[in-house]
Amino acid sequence: MYFTAFEALEPADLTTLKTVLEEIRLDRGIVAPDPSLDELTRDLVNLWLAGFRGSCELKAMLKPIDLHLCQ
Repeated sequence: MYFTAFEALEPADLTTLKTVLEEIRLDRGIVAPDPSLDELTRDLVNLWLAGFRGSCELKAMLKPIDLHLCQ
């Protein structure tokens, strides 16, 4: 799903997104050339475009869902 926004990413926004991405990558043990990192990056930017701007907020939204709790 893609969101559209009329706001441009400012340097501070990019810094936040890169920091969050790096923290999530390290937490999940993802190696940089892994294709799942591209998907994670897209999800992160889409969340930002949807209005989630804080690093804690972004990390919470990208936290994996425990599917066994949903059954």
